[in-house]
Amino acid sequence: MDPTSCMKGLVMAGSQFRNNRSDANILQLQRQIELMISLTMKGRSVKFFNPQQILPMECLSCLCDVIEDHHTPAALSHKTIVLLNNLASYPDIRDAMHTTFNFTSSLAIFLQYHTQSPGEPLVLQTLQLLQKLTYKSKVSYPNSYMEELIRFLISHVLAHESDLTALCLGLLANLCKNNLSIQAHVKALENVKSIYRTLIAYVSHSNQSIVVYSFSILSNLCLNEEIGEKVFNAKNIYQTFQLIFNIIVNGDSSHVRGFTCDLFIGLLKSPKIQQSVVIYEHFEACLMQVLHLITMDTESATKIFELLLSFCSVNGLRCTVCRALLNTPSLQDPDRYQPQIHQRQITEPFFALVHWAGQSVETHDQAPLFALDLLKEIFEEVIDSGLSAQLSPRTDVVVPMAVEQLTPPCDTDGSVLKLKCLKTVKALDVLLVLCNDEAMKLQVAEAVDTKVCSTLLEHQYQHNRLGMTTGHCGIEEDWSEAGVDLVLHTLELMSRIKTYVANMDMMFYETLQDQRLVAFLAFSLTNDTRARVQLALRLLNQALPLPEFPAIMLGDSIAAYNAKQATERKVLNIGSTEPPGSPGKLHSGKASVNYNGTDGGKARGKGSPQREGSVDTLIDRMNSGLEIKDVKASEIMDLYEHKLASLATKESHLQDLLEAKQLALAQADRLIAQYKSRRAQSEAEARKLASMLQESERRSESYRDQINELRLDKERQAEDMEQLVGQNSKLQAIAEEYEQLQAAYTEQIQRVEALQRSVNAHMDEQKSLREMNEMLRRHNESLKNQIEDEKKRLTKQLKDKEVKLTEEKDKVRTLEHEKEDLETAVDKYRNELTKLEQVKKETVKKYEASIAEKDALIKTQKAELDKNAQIVAMIHNISAGVKS
Repeated sequence: MDPTSCMKGLVMAGSQFRNNRSDANILQLQRQIELMISLTMKGRSVKFFNPQQILPMECLSCLCDVIEDHHTPAALSHKTIVLLNNLASYPDIRDAMHTTFNFTSSLAIFLQYHTQSPGEPLVLQTLQLLQKLTYKSKVSYPNSYMEELIRFLISHVLAHESDLTALCLGLLANLCKNNLSIQAHVKALENVKSIYRTLIAYVSHSNQSIVVYSFSILSNLCLNEEIGEKVFNAKNIYQTFQLIFNIIVNGDSSHVRGFTCDLFIGLLKSPKIQQSVVIYEHFEACLMQVLHLITMDTESATKIFELLLSFCSVNGLRCTVCRALLNTPSLQDPDRYQPQIHQRQITEPFFALVHWAGQSVETHDQAPLFALDLLKEIFEEVIDSGLSAQLSPRTDVVVPMAVEQLTPPCDTDGSVLKLKCLKTVKALDVLLVLCNDEAMKLQVAEAVDTKVCSTLLEHQYQHNRLGMTTGHCGIEEDWSEAGVDLVLHTLELMSRIKTYVANMDMMFYETLQDQRLVAFLAFSLTNDTRARVQLALRLLNQALPLPEFPAIMLGDSIAAYNAKQATERKVLNIGSTEPPGSPGKLHSGKASVNYNGTDGGKARGKGSPQREGSVDTLIDRMNSGLEIKDVKASEIMDLYEHKLASLATKESHLQDLLEAKQLALAQADRLIAQYKSRRAQSEAEARKLASMLQESERRSESYRDQINELRLDKERQAEDMEQLVGQNSKLQAIAEEYEQLQAAYTEQIQRVEALQRSVNAHMDEQKSLREMNEMLRRHNESLKNQIEDEKKRLTKQLKDKEVKLTEEKDKVRTLEHEKEDLETAVDKYRNELTKLEQVKKETVKKYEASIAEKDALIKTQKAELDKNAQIVAMIHNISAGVKS
């Protein structure tokens, strides 16, 4: 997907949607927005969407129109909010959305029309978008939409906890931060005590986001008031510090960690909080934990750098931060950093700081800039406090890193050029701080040469708009001012090391006498930045004694700048003295006539004080007891009430006119920004066309010379052609003969090829027959061998079987003889058995007779035994009777 085509499609679809709200146009616009959503997802590059160019501005204007239209379908509004959320994730686009297109007011009004269903994803995403837009942004107040937005936020903060609670708290925290008007409005609410109680209750919530947002709102509303003294008293403040450090170290996300750092930075602006932090006993331990977060992602590292810079701004804490970073045993090893620079993750905080300082601003945004600022603070503390002997500043690592940043940028994007120039300036600041120590200055002088400085200066002379146009009274490109600082700091560094580097002093004085430097000095001397003016004065002090210094040209440039500034002040004064009621005639006819029938602008400018004076005079007369003739007291009171009512009416009309003018000014600012962007784009296109025209002229001259050469070549070729015609006729005859020979040769070739093909076919056939014959011969031999082997095997088996058969016959004969013997024995045994059976029968009969005899004998003996037993029993009885 081509981003330019997608943006053009979005603008075209938005235009069609405005002209005709048909279903087809709505679907087309929704599809274009979906394409832009896929192009602007997190992690993708949005360099194509520069808010200073015309096409991206048209896209934002189209999206603003969709949001401001209250009849837009919900699905289309949802897609639009999603796209705006994606765009608001990038700082430059977010600033343009807030300042140029005033999306904050449009979204606040959009939110009012969707308060009937606060739980819908559309409302949640709108609040997320508003939170992004208002983060570190100034919001204008008073106005009606902001009052409604604050009322909506506070109502959901005070209600039961829901999905909207954290978002409403975050948005309210952004609005209250550094905005005295909104703070005063919230404090003036009737339920402000309920708000305080709810916020204090949320401080102990389990959700870290709700805790941080509540602390932020409380610190902005009541830090310097009585309730703030109770919340942030000496007993609670250390618990607050511990809670904040815990959230920073163990935060749920980088967003929560960043907002907590912002909260701490805001608290450090209070002198009482500063004193409490200085005497906080666990500060060093917490600081060491925070320093290890430098090795995390870009967003977290950026916020940690901001927090550390805030610590350095507090008296007594910069030394602690310096010792925590440099007083590490691993820093004593000179080779410690070398293996770590090739690793994906650097674990030591100081090496991580140096690593971040050397990163590109294109991929890491503000992190390298803050890292360089922190290095500057650290080395200032080391040099001012004389800690270089106690600590290990490791300038052998810092100086090469800083010198590597002294390369001119090669980008064409103004915002990227500005960041790169700022990074180079901050690297020069670090080197200038190191030059305050003699030993460190020698290291800087060894690393910097004249080529580095001349390259930086020449790049600014050739590409900076200020240096390209001498006497130019304004800076059209936003990076040119950063380029001025780069030139001044480069010259200051050359001034410091000119006695230590070969040819540096000569180059320095030649640069001061260069006329191209005049525009940079003139702009710096007439600037409102104190450091820039002082630096330019130091350089001017060294340049004035030089014989060829263009002092007259410098004076003319300063006069031109002064005249430009005077003109701008005059225009601003004319704009500020314009009667505020003059635009109101377009809106209300009644507001342009006062009681005496004079013009409404005059009535607001002069008539109002006169009326107030007449009322005051009347009150004085009544109080002094003077007699008023022919006028009753009731008539005086009626007149007084009538005038008061008239003044109230006037005030309401003026308020309406003021709001209308604010809206008109916002629209005018938007149009002015679009005009400036289009003008810059058109000028860029004009310069591009001029360069293309010059290039085309150069090409046309070269083409003209080539055409002349081609004409001469054509004449020479014509003569050669006549000679070639004669030769051609001869060659044609030869060609005809050649064609005949070629035809005969072709025919012979075809015959030879046919014969060759037939020979090859016969040879192939003969070869195949030979192979088949050989195969059959081998097969026949193998069969013969198999038959012979089989014959031998069968013969052997036959012989074996004959031997076995003979043996079997002998066995059969033997068995027959044995059978005959057995039969004879059986007959013999049978006869004997018959005899035995007869003997058995006789024996049985004898035995049975003897048994019968014995049985009879036994019975007789039993009878005798019974008789004996009876006799014994009778004897026993008789003996028993005798004893008794």
